Amino acid sequence: MFKFSLEVVLKHRLIREENAALALAEVTEQLRQVQDTFKHLQALQSGELLDSQAALKKGLPVEEMELARFREVKLMHEVNAARHLVEETAKERSAKEEALLICVKERRLLERVREKHFQAYKLESDKLELRNLDEIAVIRAARLKK
Repeated sequence: MFKFSLEVVLKHRLIREENAALALAEVTEQLRQVQDTFKHLQALQSGELLDSQAALKKGLPVEEMELARFREVKLMHEVNAARHLVEETAKERSAKEEALLICVKERRLLERVREKHFQAYKLESDKLELRNLDEIAVIRAARLKK
């Protein structure tokens, strides 16, 4: 019966790979949500700019123009913060992706080692089986001569 001495390590690597894959999926979902928020804020900002230009043409009072300008500035800050968050989340996703690739490589390496050990075991067991068959043949031939 074949028994790989590093089977526990291989299982641990598989669990690490699964955890890395889950972490990558979570960060990817988080990135998607952050990008959606960023796009929404950009749309609001462009809509606010259009409203300000229309208000300028209508000749609204100064107080309303200042209020519109404050809303534009606030949205600009929110858009910049969202852009920064998107960039940070994208970096985090890249790091998680790299960690997953490392885990996959480590697991595959151990699987190749296990396969080589299995091939060596199979070769040795085939040799042992042939040796046993040869012994049986010799014993049978010795019985037939008597």
